[in-house]
Amino acid sequence: MSWWSVRKIIRFSHCDPAGIVYYPRYFDLLHEAKEDWLRDAVGVGLPALIGTRRQGLPIVRLETDFFAPSRMGDEVDVAVGVARIGGASLGLDYTIHCRGERRLSARTVLVHIDLATGRPAPIDDDLRARLAPFAITTEGT
Repeated sequence: MSWWSVRKIIRFSHCDPAGIVYYPRYFDLLHEAKEDWLRDAVGVGLPALIGTRRQGLPIVRLETDFFAPSRMGDEVDVAVGVARIGGASLGLDYTIHCRGERRLSARTVLVHIDLATGRPAPIDDDLRARLAPFAITTEGT
Protein backbone atom coordinates (compact mmCIF):
# COMPACT_ATOMS: atom_id res chain seq x y z
CA MET A 1 0.00 0.00 0.00
CA SER A 2 2.68 2.53 1.14
CA TRP A 3 1.89 6.23 0.53
CA TRP A 4 -1.60 7.44 1.43
CA SER A 5 -2.84 10.76 0.09
CA VAL A 6 -5.57 13.30 0.79
CA ARG A 7 -6.48 16.44 -1.17
CA LYS A 8 -6.58 19.76 0.68
CA ILE A 9 -7.62 23.18 -0.60
CA ILE A 10 -5.39 26.14 0.16
CA ARG A 11 -7.67 28.67 1.79
CA PHE A 12 -7.44 32.40 2.45
CA SER A 13 -6.62 31.65 6.09
CA HIS A 14 -3.50 29.71 5.02
CA CYS A 15 -1.98 32.67 3.17
CA ASP A 16 0.19 35.62 4.14
CA PRO A 17 -0.14 39.17 2.70
CA ALA A 18 1.97 38.09 -0.29
CA GLY A 19 -0.80 35.61 -1.21
CA ILE A 20 1.23 32.45 -0.61
CA VAL A 21 0.97 29.85 2.14
CA TYR A 22 2.56 31.17 5.32
CA TYR A 23 5.03 28.39 6.12
CA PRO A 24 3.69 27.45 9.62
CA ARG A 25 0.29 26.80 8.04
CA TYR A 26 1.87 23.94 6.09
CA PHE A 27 2.40 22.24 9.45
CA ASP A 28 -1.33 22.54 10.16
CA LEU A 29 -2.00 20.85 6.79
CA LEU A 30 0.46 18.06 7.63
CA HIS A 31 -1.21 17.50 10.99
CA GLU A 32 -4.68 17.46 9.38
CA ALA A 33 -3.43 14.88 6.88
CA LYS A 34 -1.99 12.77 9.73
CA GLU A 35 -5.35 12.89 11.53
CA ASP A 36 -7.20 11.95 8.33
CA TRP A 37 -4.74 9.11 7.67
CA LEU A 38 -5.01 7.73 11.20
CA ARG A 39 -8.83 7.79 11.02
CA ASP A 40 -9.47 6.79 7.41
CA ALA A 41 -6.56 4.48 6.58
CA VAL A 42 -5.02 3.23 9.83
CA GLY A 43 -8.43 2.86 11.48
CA VAL A 44 -7.48 4.44 14.81
CA GLY A 45 -8.45 8.11 14.86
CA LEU A 46 -6.98 10.56 17.33
CA PRO A 47 -10.14 10.62 19.48
CA ALA A 48 -9.79 6.86 20.05
CA LEU A 49 -6.02 6.95 20.35
CA ILE A 50 -6.03 9.77 22.89
CA GLY A 51 -9.40 9.28 24.58
CA THR A 52 -9.86 5.50 24.66
CA ARG A 53 -6.35 4.07 24.36
CA ARG A 54 -4.77 6.96 26.31
CA GLN A 55 -1.84 7.04 23.89
CA GLY A 56 -0.22 9.98 22.15
CA LEU A 57 2.09 10.50 19.16
CA PRO A 58 3.79 13.87 19.67
CA ILE A 59 6.35 15.04 17.13
CA VAL A 60 9.87 15.24 18.55
CA ARG A 61 11.68 16.01 15.30
CA LEU A 62 10.57 17.84 12.17
CA GLU A 63 12.65 18.50 9.06
CA THR A 64 11.13 20.29 6.09
CA ASP A 65 12.20 21.29 2.58
CA PHE A 66 10.16 23.86 0.65
CA PHE A 67 10.30 23.71 -3.14
CA ALA A 68 7.61 26.03 -4.51
CA PRO A 69 4.90 28.31 -3.11
CA SER A 70 1.25 27.40 -2.88
CA ARG A 71 -1.47 29.98 -3.38
CA MET A 72 -5.08 30.43 -2.33
CA GLY A 73 -7.32 28.10 -4.33
CA ASP A 74 -4.63 25.53 -5.05
CA GLU A 75 -5.70 21.95 -4.51
CA VAL A 76 -2.75 20.13 -3.01
CA ASP A 77 -2.24 16.44 -2.44
CA VAL A 78 -0.72 15.68 0.95
CA ALA A 79 0.83 12.20 1.10
CA VAL A 80 1.77 10.38 4.31
CA GLY A 81 4.05 7.35 4.53
CA VAL A 82 5.71 5.37 7.31
CA ALA A 83 9.48 5.68 6.99
CA ARG A 84 10.25 3.64 10.10
CA ILE A 85 8.52 1.86 12.97
CA GLY A 86 10.74 1.58 16.02
CA GLY A 87 10.12 0.25 19.49
CA ALA A 88 8.45 3.42 20.80
CA SER A 89 9.00 5.78 17.87
CA LEU A 90 7.57 6.26 14.42
CA GLY A 91 9.05 8.01 11.39
CA LEU A 92 6.43 9.62 9.16
CA ASP A 93 7.30 11.27 5.87
CA TYR A 94 5.08 13.70 4.00
CA THR A 95 5.01 15.26 0.56
CA ILE A 96 2.79 18.00 -0.79
CA HIS A 97 2.23 18.21 -4.54
CA CYS A 98 0.01 20.43 -6.67
CA ARG A 99 -0.73 19.33 -10.23
CA GLY A 100 2.39 17.16 -10.18
CA GLU A 101 4.71 19.88 -8.84
CA ARG A 102 6.38 19.13 -5.52
CA ARG A 103 5.79 21.93 -3.05
CA LEU A 104 7.12 20.44 0.21
CA SER A 105 8.73 17.37 1.73
CA ALA A 106 8.84 16.74 5.48
CA ARG A 107 10.32 14.09 7.71
CA THR A 108 9.08 13.64 11.25
CA VAL A 109 9.83 11.47 14.23
CA LEU A 110 6.96 10.81 16.63
CA VAL A 111 7.23 9.15 20.00
CA HIS A 112 4.47 6.80 21.14
CA ILE A 113 3.63 7.79 24.71
CA ASP A 114 1.43 6.58 27.53
CA LEU A 115 -0.69 9.62 28.38
CA ALA A 116 -1.05 8.52 32.02
CA THR A 117 2.71 8.82 32.56
CA GLY A 118 3.75 11.10 29.72
CA ARG A 119 6.60 8.69 29.04
CA PRO A 120 7.52 6.76 25.88
CA ALA A 121 5.80 3.38 25.60
CA PRO A 122 6.31 0.51 23.15
CA ILE A 123 4.03 0.62 20.10
CA ASP A 124 1.55 -2.19 20.71
CA ASP A 125 1.16 -5.03 18.22
CA ASP A 126 -2.29 -3.87 17.04
CA LEU A 127 -1.12 -0.37 16.14
CA ARG A 128 2.13 -1.70 14.64
CA ALA A 129 0.13 -4.04 12.36
CA ARG A 130 -2.13 -1.15 11.28
CA LEU A 131 0.86 1.06 10.44
CA ALA A 132 2.91 -1.56 8.57
CA PRO A 133 1.01 -1.41 5.23
CA PHE A 134 2.05 2.23 4.85
CA ALA A 135 5.80 1.54 4.91
CA ILE A 136 7.60 3.47 2.18
CA THR A 137 10.89 2.82 0.46
CA THR A 138 11.20 5.88 -1.81
CA GLU A 139 10.40 9.57 -1.54
CA GLY A 140 7.33 11.04 -3.20
CA THR A 141 4.09 9.78 -4.59
